[in-house]
Amino acid sequence: MRKLLILILLTLAMALLPVMAIRGDLWLSSDFLHQQLAFILETKRMLATGAPWWSWNTYLGSDFIGSYAFYTITSPFVWINCLFPESMLEVGLVITFVLKFLCMGWLAWRYLRKMGVSRQNSAFGAYLFSFSSFSIASLYYYHFYEPIMAFVLLLIAIERLLRHEKWGLTCLALASFVVTFVNFYFAIGSFIAAFIYVIFRAIPDPRSPIPEKRMTLVLEGIGAVLVGILMCSFLLLPVYNQMLITTRAEAQSAFDATAILNLLERLRTVFMPKVVEGTTIFVASGSASYSNEACIAVFGLSLSLIYAWRHRDWLSWLLLTLLVLYLSPLNSIFTLFTNPLYTRWAYALTLIIVLCTVRQLDEERDVRKGVMGYAVLATIVVLAFVAKVMIANGLHLPGLRFLALIALFFAGIAALVLWAKDKLSLRWLKVAVVACTIVQMWLFLLNLGTDSLWYNSIKNNVEKGDGIVTARSDFKGGESFLTFNAGLLRNQPSVEGYHSVITTGVDSLFKTAAHNFWAKNKLRANVHQDEFDALLSVKTIYDIDSAGNVEKHDAEHFIPIGFAYDSYITRSEFDKLMGDTTVNLPLVMLNNVVLEDDEVEKLGDLLTHGDAQGLSDLDTVVANRRQCVATDFKGNSRGCEARVTLHAKKVMFFSVPYSKSFTATIDGKVAPIYKANLCMMALNVPQGDHTIVLDYFPAGLKTGMWLSLLGILLLALLMWIGVDRND
Repeated sequence: MRKLLILILLTLAMALLPVMAIRGDLWLSSDFLHQQLAFILETKRMLATGAPWWSWNTYLGSDFIGSYAFYTITSPFVWINCLFPESMLEVGLVITFVLKFLCMGWLAWRYLRKMGVSRQNSAFGAYLFSFSSFSIASLYYYHFYEPIMAFVLLLIAIERLLRHEKWGLTCLALASFVVTFVNFYFAIGSFIAAFIYVIFRAIPDPRSPIPEKRMTLVLEGIGAVLVGILMCSFLLLPVYNQMLITTRAEAQSAFDATAILNLLERLRTVFMPKVVEGTTIFVASGSASYSNEACIAVFGLSLSLIYAWRHRDWLSWLLLTLLVLYLSPLNSIFTLFTNPLYTRWAYALTLIIVLCTVRQLDEERDVRKGVMGYAVLATIVVLAFVAKVMIANGLHLPGLRFLALIALFFAGIAALVLWAKDKLSLRWLKVAVVACTIVQMWLFLLNLGTDSLWYNSIKNNVEKGDGIVTARSDFKGGESFLTFNAGLLRNQPSVEGYHSVITTGVDSLFKTAAHNFWAKNKLRANVHQDEFDALLSVKTIYDIDSAGNVEKHDAEHFIPIGFAYDSYITRSEFDKLMGDTTVNLPLVMLNNVVLEDDEVEKLGDLLTHGDAQGLSDLDTVVANRRQCVATDFKGNSRGCEARVTLHAKKVMFFSVPYSKSFTATIDGKVAPIYKANLCMMALNVPQGDHTIVLDYFPAGLKTGMWLSLLGILLLALLMWIGVDRND
């Protein structure tokens, strides 16, 4: 195992250092820069507050736990990153990145050893698993590695239970907690794959004996899994409440009918590494990026298919079943509130491929015919892919990196065939695997577009906020997705964001002024931006040109957060205007606050019924709104506080996303919160000087903590049962 860990370190060094030397950076591209760096910085700030409930930097404000449980807050590696000063974040990321690969290798080695694989081949199999195409393709996601490790840990715990080893139930409960905790989305696929694993694992295998009373063990195991999930209730309930009000919840998983037509594309992903240049799909409705490649360096499916052909044991049937699920519409059973084409459970299939591969290596039997047949099959699939790419590109080659990747595939096939024909020793074949892995990482990283220009421009030319929210910023003119999270990078609340969890109400707000709105990931109004900036209290505007130059200026129509209205229109009246491109809807909301129909009676006596057609111009309406505004507005991780001085009762509007988790007090007395302007909040404030506090506490957190405590008590019971059995 020591040699394995050293080899992992050497591979990472040889793969990453040359790329850093050529590009001057490593991960400053794609989602790693657009999301991961910004999200880790926000996590560091929020955790430092001691009450990380409300993130002002995420869109217009968002539940922190619900928004970041998928990305950062449940990762021990992110916790390590938070210990580094912000100036050394990139150094911390490199350290934890290496730690992740070492942990993947160590856990895979432990699992393969438990499954009876020889020490040497266990180390080799762990290397194959750590550097599968799925792992390499996830380099810029960063948060995909924790679920990979957690799944291996889950299978180790299952094996302990099935073999009636000490603390089997306790280990399974703890492993289930880890799987659920590190990533609730990936947990779905992991548990489904583990359940399928157990079904086939119950088939007798002389090399891995399982005691009798299998059904009893399975039922006890299900109970232990439920205990582990219950222990995670303190996280799951807040996340559940947040997911219910996001656009992700509207994109329900569907039966993946496109997988039938996309069979060739999916076949390619188990034969060769990820392609990131040129046309990578066989049908317009599919996408290579959704398939998340499952192949392993050089070997691919070769020895695993040979193993399945020669054996009729549980492992062979499990491999074939997972392949069918991977290549068919049944893949959609692993998805949760997302595109059914995603195959982000490929790490489970990869681990089984690796196990079959190293078991075949342990047998030391002739594999010449099987390898030759596999080489022909893989070549046909890849050549079909190449033909499709060339046809899509007008018979022109798409690029040097594409050709290099195809050449890498054939080099691997050649090495495999030479080994099968005894022209190449197994040791040299393993060297070829390492070389293939390094080159594959080179090609993947070098092919990524770099956003270092944008990152450095924003980092050096945009002011850094102090965490006290008084107004918002707007970033305009950027051609990179990075600009959508510029506020997160610089600790400045912004009207933009690039995130996978977006509150549905905010979605409805921006749809009033965006023709190309991408609801799942980012917010940016494409028209009427000045009106939007005024409505959302934007004070500072940063213009960023294509060269990354940043120019700052103050917004002409800034209105402080918290201002009063004199008139209203109903939601029904406003909805009739939706879709009419001739109407400036943000200007309508500046002239008249939009009230929900059932709240008009509660607030209508303070306001006159406005006219959605007779609108004041932007300068006039902004001047009117500035007549009565909140003073000393301050936002923090628990909500916000403001002071107001009113000469008469007023309806005060706050551009804070409406949530039932907010509690409002005026001078310490609880006040009702009303939904206003589609998704924001308004209060009925009496005459005089007042202090207004909006306090946020995640829905479900308290209940979840009590349920987690119950789970811990049940875990203690499982531990007692384990001691009793071992006694």
